[in-house]
Amino acid sequence: MPNTRIKSRCLDDLTDQERLQDRLEWEGYTEKKMKSDGNCQFRAIADQVYKSADFHKRVRQEIVQQLKSRPNAYKEYYGKLQYHIQFKEYVQDMSNDSEWGDDITLRAAADVYGVKIVVIASYKDIPSFVILPKSQKEPDKVIHLSYLEGAHYDSIHLRQGSSTRKKNKEKDNEKEKENEDLKKEKDKEDKKNKREKAEKNNKKKLYRRSHFSNDMLMPL
Repeated sequence: MPNTRIKSRCLDDLTDQERLQDRLEWEGYTEKKMKSDGNCQFRAIADQVYKSADFHKRVRQEIVQQLKSRPNAYKEYYGKLQYHIQFKEYVQDMSNDSEWGDDITLRAAADVYGVKIVVIASYKDIPSFVILPKSQKEPDKVIHLSYLEGAHYDSIHLRQGSSTRKKNKEKDNEKEKENEDLKKEKDKEDKKNKREKAEKNNKKKLYRRSHFSNDMLMPL
């Protein structure tokens, strides 16, 4: 059933929380609430990976170890966040309980667990985003999180039946893309044929013009 509530109001009229809830409903997710203690991102990842948010300390340790062992893989993203401390200090702070996770820890989590991370977010212009591990483009395992901008992460799960609808939607999108690619290829071929035909006609015109001129110059 379509979500009529989100269509009946402008996105600007929704609070971040309302916008996020509408998107979760539309995509067929239910939220598993995480404790708001500064560990919410790690709790949400633990719930997805280890089936229990209680493993959040283990998740934090594994992510921090990843950051320590491969700093060059994440310094690029760290620079974009414009934090005012050195990367080494950042990693040290991240090892502390209740230190908030961020984009970098999400990227490290994708690499540590070899998973695709799908995040449904409350941003006005970005309803969702995906993080892939560097080791592979499309891993088999996918974990799902929700993110209330600047505030909180939760673990989310597809409702029963939503998975099939989502797969069908993905198939439709793939088919649509395939059709678009075929159309582009056909348009390209048509342009090529038109260009070749135009060149052929131009050659004929030049030949006729040249032949006509030669006839005119022949002595009587």
